[in-house]
Order: sequence, then structure tokens, then C-alpha cells
Amino acid sequence: MSKADDIREYLLSAIPGSKLVSGGRRIQCRCRECSDSADPTHAHMGINSGEDGGPFWYNCFKCGAKGILTYKKLIEWNIYDPDIAEELTEYNNSILGNSRNTKYFKRSIYKVQNTYQEDSKNFAWKRDYINQRLGLQLSYKDLRDLKIVLDLIPFLQENHVFKYTRNEEIVNALNQYFLGFLSVDNAYLNMRRLINQGKLYEGIDKRYINYDIFGKFDNSQRFYVIPTTVDVSQPYRTKVHIAEGPFDILSIYENVRKKENGIYASVAGANYMNTILYILLELQLPYIELHLYPDNDKQGTDERITSIISNIPDTTIPVYIHRNLYPDQKDFGVDSDHIHEVIYQMR
Repeated sequence: MSKADDIREYLLSAIPGSKLVSGGRRIQCRCRECSDSADPTHAHMGINSGEDGGPFWYNCFKCGAKGILTYKKLIEWNIYDPDIAEELTEYNNSILGNSRNTKYFKRSIYKVQNTYQEDSKNFAWKRDYINQRLGLQLSYKDLRDLKIVLDLIPFLQENHVFKYTRNEEIVNALNQYFLGFLSVDNAYLNMRRLINQGKLYEGIDKRYINYDIFGKFDNSQRFYVIPTTVDVSQPYRTKVHIAEGPFDILSIYENVRKKENGIYASVAGANYMNTILYILLELQLPYIELHLYPDNDKQGTDERITSIISNIPDTTIPVYIHRNLYPDQKDFGVDSDHIHEVIYQMR
């Protein structure tokens, strides 16, 4: 059997309910990123099976997660096998070296400019929205330093991006009624709707929309990280704070932790394990403790968080859970007067 055959057979045996479709070219399964729909018979994730000589990639038609399947994803999906991981790495490296597969292999981090002019009529009310919601007084410079994009179209123009990845009408609506948080790789904008639901086209009438700036295939680094400086030479653990939404982590950074040293990340449509593994495997921070800030809803139950913690490769990392127990609040994306923080250690 070839490497592709070995990998394919392993995935089919390791992923519950998976099966070959499209004449054997795809593996269909429930999404390993978003847990898929409530109906257990529905499966929205497709994984290229390697049958066509292409790389092993994944794509969820529900949450939009997509990228090259790597050993890091096997760890994240809790199906890691060292022998298969080695074969997968060797196979993908050989395939991605082929010129016909360049669309899968774009730069890891993009260099962008965000020095917009401050006379846009949209800027004032968008900045006011942020400040009023979080009880802050952020200036335009503060917003730029925090990797917050107020208007999409001027940002694209400044970075010489003239080919939209969505319909022009949709881009115009995103520009007018949303603001964006730049992803850690500067390739995506996690855009927050600022007007009431029911006023926009159904396809973007959601709280958050991920906009692909450069047409990058792999969106596994679409989460938002506040730019901070961390001194790893100090003899104490680096605190890594992870919340679900960008407004949550912004309020945690500004209102709760008061800009305390550490890393501040929002999963922003990705998932906790994806972000945690980025910290461990990409940044390779040697000595950390994790602080998780889940929402008080069905996605943030102790059972779900316990499951996430059980998959963290390094079992020596302390993990703390933070919840906002102020009445009628489900997260930390509010001003300090509406935060009653409770902390407990999971391990």
C-alpha cells in the first residue's frame, strides 16, 4: 500500500462515522472543528482522500474551517498516531512541492498596512460602538495597534487588494455595517455586525463573518491575537488567555487583566484546541499556564471544557476557567461594571 492508502485507511478507522464518497475521492464525516449540527446523521466535513494525487486537505461546509491536514490537526482532532503522522508529513511535503498544488501553499503570515484616514464618516460611530460597549476610551491609534479594522474597503485598497473574495454588494455591506479584527496571520478579518439582525442579506446577517482577504486556502490561523510582548526569560509561566469572541478578549485585556503581561487570543470562529496548539507548537512557548474564558451557554459547559483540556498534549500545564457570573451576562464582552469574575482551577 502507498502512503496515501495508509493515511486514508487510518482516517476511515479513526474518525467515527466516516465514509468514502465521490467515487472514493473524498472522506465524509461530521466536522472535527465545530462538532457539526445537532442531527447525528448530518456530516458537513469533507477530507480529500489523496486518491487524486493531491494533498490531504479538509473543508467543513457548515463552519467554513479548511486547510491542509497535518500532524497538528491529528493532535487537535484527538486521532494522533506517530507512524501515520510521519507518513502524512512526508506525503504532503512531496505533494505540495508540485507546482500544480501551489494554491494550497501560500505564505504563513501576510504583511499588511492599517493606517486608515480618520475622516471616514463610518469611523466615529464604529469607534463609539466599541467604547460604549466595553466602557473604554480607545483612540483611533489604539484601534490600529489592536489590529482592529473599521472599514473593509479602504483597508483592502491600502493593501492593494482589488480582487474581492465575496460579491461586491456583500463587500459594500461588510464595509458599511461591520468592523473587523485581523487574524494572527493577517489573512482574515473576523467581522462583527453592528446593526440589528434582519436588515441585511441573509448570507451575512450573522453576528460574525470571516472575510478571506487574500484568498488563502488554509484558514486554521483565522483566530485573533492582541499584539503584546512576552518575556520568556522570566522564571514564571506565561499566562495565555483565550476567549471565544474578539470583544470578550478585548474586554479581558483592557478591563479585567488591565493589560497584564501575557498572550490574549480569541478563537474567533475557530476552536480552543486549534488556538492552544498554535501557542504550543508554532510559538513553542516553553512554560505557560492557560486561562480559558468560555461563554455561559451550551458551548461553554464544564463538560465541553473538560473534554478540551483532556486533549492538551502537555498534562503539566495548569488550566484555569474564568466565568462572568454577573446577572444576565453570558460572556466578558461588556464593560467592567457588568463583570463578576469567578475563577477556578481545572488542573
